[in-house]
Amino acid sequence: MADLAMKKTTRATRAKGAQSSPEALLDALHSLMIERRGLDVAIADISERSGLNTGLVRYYFKSKNGMLVALLDRIVNLPIRNLRALIDAPITPWEKLKRHLSGLINTHYRYPYMNELVAYLINGTDEEIAKHVYTSSVEPLLIAQRAIIQQGVESGEFRDVDPTFSYFTLTGACDYMFTASYVHRLGLHASEVSDEMRQRYTEHVLNFVRAGLQADVAG
Repeated sequence: MADLAMKKTTRATRAKGAQSSPEALLDALHSLMIERRGLDVAIADISERSGLNTGLVRYYFKSKNGMLVALLDRIVNLPIRNLRALIDAPITPWEKLKRHLSGLINTHYRYPYMNELVAYLINGTDEEIAKHVYTSSVEPLLIAQRAIIQQGVESGEFRDVDPTFSYFTLTGACDYMFTASYVHRLGLHASEVSDEMRQRYTEHVLNFVRAGLQADVAG
């Protein structure tokens, strides 16, 4: 009986370890890309950081690019679901946009490599990966922002603006603060963006966006 119980425990431990291996590999990739401020991370480095064999990268993700896609999917899955629900939420268009932009800034704060990651996967890989990344990470933002802005225009809260230009304005404002790490090092003499800076920057962006979108009721 004791031997049987020990075997069951061993099998359960192995199963748990196997189940957590993909997440451990993705966690290692995430931490290394933040440390190195970019995507230049070798599979061997991921293996060393995670304590797992390099063969597991190919087993779970097929390739380094497959692993990058899996990491991006893990980052965006919940925010995109929340964003889709936000479109029909019973709140004002500005409150929707405010929550969306605050969340987008927070995402780029947590994952400062995200803009570079999306650009690489769309422009530097094969067509299948590019289409997947576009439909899962980029298109939902375009659709949601277009819908929310249109709601604001129809309600009289926002002035009529080009939704495509607005996408570049809004997403650019939300990510560049965290993408341009060289500006922090050389211009601001800061090694990283602090949470206090993130909060101040969020308020700054929201004030700018609201001033730009607000309908001219007097006109």
